[in-house]
Amino acid sequence: MADTASEAEDRLESRLLRAALKELADAPVEQLSMRHVAQSLGVSHQAPYVHFGSRKRFLAAVAGTGLAEATARARAAVEAAGDRPPARLHALADAYLDFIREHPHVHDLAHGPTVAKADHPLLQRAAIQYWDLLHDTIASCQPQGTSEAEVLCRAAVAWSTVYGISRLSAFGQLPDSVPASAGELIHGAIDQLLAGWQHGMTDPSQRS
Repeated sequence: MADTASEAEDRLESRLLRAALKELADAPVEQLSMRHVAQSLGVSHQAPYVHFGSRKRFLAAVAGTGLAEATARARAAVEAAGDRPPARLHALADAYLDFIREHPHVHDLAHGPTVAKADHPLLQRAAIQYWDLLHDTIASCQPQGTSEAEVLCRAAVAWSTVYGISRLSAFGQLPDSVPASAGELIHGAIDQLLAGWQHGMTDPSQRS
């Protein structure tokens, strides 16, 4: 049975996104040419604009596609880590580090200032899915009675810690005198967070 026009359009959109991700494997988003992406597929240079409306919306869709794949890999890593919540959290951190190391330009596009989460549903949905995975993994590490407000704060702190250390390392801003790799620093920080969570950090609403 022949493809419908809608199916063909959807397939071209997917091909455009895959081609852009291939470009980002070797170059940052600033060097990504929508014309070159279209030419690599043998379609009109206007095709990305026809399907996505603008460069920003196209890039947001590219970021969403890449982030969705990173989320799937992270979820698989967490599941493979077993039933112990701390081990699952460390596995999630490793998956995030792998994302940055293996797909730095996609990571920077998804989490940088070039596009906003609201610029395309693919990016918005992928960001929510990654956050939900982080939230649930953090929540499973909390002592009984921890409020949802505190879980949200702890999830934000954990993500910021991993992101901050990894980006400082990527930009060569960690002093050479520090006797540990970025990965070692991140896992050490997670161990400190886990210990703190088990020793009575208060709900943010109770802080003076």
